[in-house]
Amino acid sequence: MAETDAPMALVGLDADTEVVYRELLARGGGTAESLVTALGLNRGQAVAQLDRLHRNGLLSRRSSGEYQTVDPRHALAALVESRTRQLAAVRAAATSLGELFDEARRSGTPQPDTRTISGAEEVGDCYYRLKQAARREICELERPPYLLAPNEPLDEAAIRRGVRVRAVYAAASFDDDGGWQDLGSLVSRGEEARVVPALPVKLALVDRSAAMVSLTLDADSTDCLYTEAPPLIEVLSELFDRYWAVAARLSEADTPEVPGPDGAGPGGGARRPTEEERQLLALFAAGVKDDAIARQFGVSTRTLRRRIQNLYAELGTTNRFGAGVAAARRNWL
Repeated sequence: MAETDAPMALVGLDADTEVVYRELLARGGGTAESLVTALGLNRGQAVAQLDRLHRNGLLSRRSSGEYQTVDPRHALAALVESRTRQLAAVRAAATSLGELFDEARRSGTPQPDTRTISGAEEVGDCYYRLKQAARREICELERPPYLLAPNEPLDEAAIRRGVRVRAVYAAASFDDDGGWQDLGSLVSRGEEARVVPALPVKLALVDRSAAMVSLTLDADSTDCLYTEAPPLIEVLSELFDRYWAVAARLSEADTPEVPGPDGAGPGGGARRPTEEERQLLALFAAGVKDDAIARQFGVSTRTLRRRIQNLYAELGTTNRFGAGVAAARRNWL
């Protein structure tokens, strides 16, 4: 197939999704029901395609449930820019990977274990063994699609034996019903958790000496890379550290104490944020939607919005951006 036969595939949209996208562009938008009528999809397929296009910024969703197309000259340009950044990161890693290749050819001594793992059972076994071997720290980049069931007991056991557990979650981790619950009670189990708008890979890094990293983000594939090779570990450690540095904090354990002038606490006598306020601000910063945040807290969207208004009133603002600015001034972030 020539590269121009399915151009949208170059930004992660398959041929079926492109057909749906072109239909919506021709109509200016639509609903799942209109796609069922126009393209003969079943409702589940139509909903999945609309959600995929929406997640990629090609559609906007109205409160009525109808989807409206976004100008493709802007939306597709953003997708291309995102893919370009990912490819640039791969290109930047080529030098260290090439050095690893050259060293293996020069030396007859056994090389650090690096292999591809496929299959849900094999990947799961390797993942559990990796976490059980942790002695100092576990660093993770977490994003959907998820293969394994929640593994809170592994993390809790690691924390009990003195292992520091840090995780950066993509905002999409909280989009599905039950998504937050499936990730476990982050704060209560002692994990340090942060959130970012998006992540390019899934990663589990243990003691800066062994790692597993996804080779695909396709929900139908489980392929990943296991490595103990120092050059790869160094690259993956730097990747985690960069995302950790810019991510918004979710957990109390991840918040340093900032004493005020009189030593009473942040900003002198000013109170510290509650855990709910801290999590709301972190999820705001990552762009998590109101309905996903509501599911996290186990409340209705209406109740959540009332709590958000209370937070705005506390911070003296009327919007998310203003809340972030005010929270930063109080050392709440």
